[in-house]
Amino acid sequence: MSISNVHNANGVNNHSSAGATGKNKTAEATGASFAATMNSVTSSNNGTPYTDAEVKRFFAGKPTPMQIAEKAATLGLTKNQITRAMTVGGFGGSNNQTLPAQIEGFVANASNGYAWDANGLLTHTRTSAQAANSERIMPAAQDIRAFYASRPTEDQITAKVKELGLNAAQMVQFQATGIGMDMNKISAHVLETMYVDSANRLGTDIGGGRNGGWTSYFSPTLGRAINKSEMQAFFAGNPSQNQIFQKASELGLGVSAVNNMMIGLGITTAADMNSAYAQMDFNLFQGKDNYSLDQYGHIIPGGGKVFVGNADGSVGSWQPRTSGDGSTTVNTTA
Repeated sequence: MSISNVHNANGVNNHSSAGATGKNKTAEATGASFAATMNSVTSSNNGTPYTDAEVKRFFAGKPTPMQIAEKAATLGLTKNQITRAMTVGGFGGSNNQTLPAQIEGFVANASNGYAWDANGLLTHTRTSAQAANSERIMPAAQDIRAFYASRPTEDQITAKVKELGLNAAQMVQFQATGIGMDMNKISAHVLETMYVDSANRLGTDIGGGRNGGWTSYFSPTLGRAINKSEMQAFFAGNPSQNQIFQKASELGLGVSAVNNMMIGLGITTAADMNSAYAQMDFNLFQGKDNYSLDQYGHIIPGGGKVFVGNADGSVGSWQPRTSGDGSTTVNTTA
């Protein structure tokens, strides 16, 4: 999990679920499918077995790591059961050997609000207030597409999202799925616009006003919205421009989102909004600080361009930066 979710295996601990009951360990030691496991060891919380088809249907809705954890904790699953369910669901590939470590990395991050109990079962550690703000499970992609096939109006889409209890970030994903957009190919600006619009339609406070200064944004890599407290904690460390770009890259953000959040947090004044944006945008164009923009406007590592003059003295052109160009200089040659 990436950043604080199950796409990122960085900094993981190798927690063992040896504390699981003997019954759980016996079932998990086999090569059985998730359905076979759940038929012999039904979920500890509601005693209901689940079929492979049901598991695949759940993952067909492209749940976020937080939603997967929510479901697993509700069912009272062990690490091995979660791994098997994710494998059956095709999460990260059908034979992803890194899933156990990725799951551990997610649980080890206390901010995610989960831990293993004495029996090796995933449990909530969040407060009741945090639990109240947890995400609802997204409908399956096929169900979302079926809804959009009826050509709903904007008001009907908003009503449906409210009926499902989805939040603004999920509404972005709901709409992208409904109209067949690949989340990885949506421009940063469009994602920002979709999130702000979704928040307005759902009456969600994301800071700022209707024209900027927002302190919450949808992170396509995280699969949820990042909030003001998370960004305040990051900027409290007085990060360098390179570190800001690195964070934005991890979150899948563009220049506009970074600029808006810095204004909303009071780091950049409204009067400096345009100049701050222009400076960051040009630095990224040049690849200064070792970061640039991809074709969709997302901040990414590497890249950038340098201006190279022609040997005959005529006007040169911007060329892709190479490793020999240096990270903070713009080369001009006569």
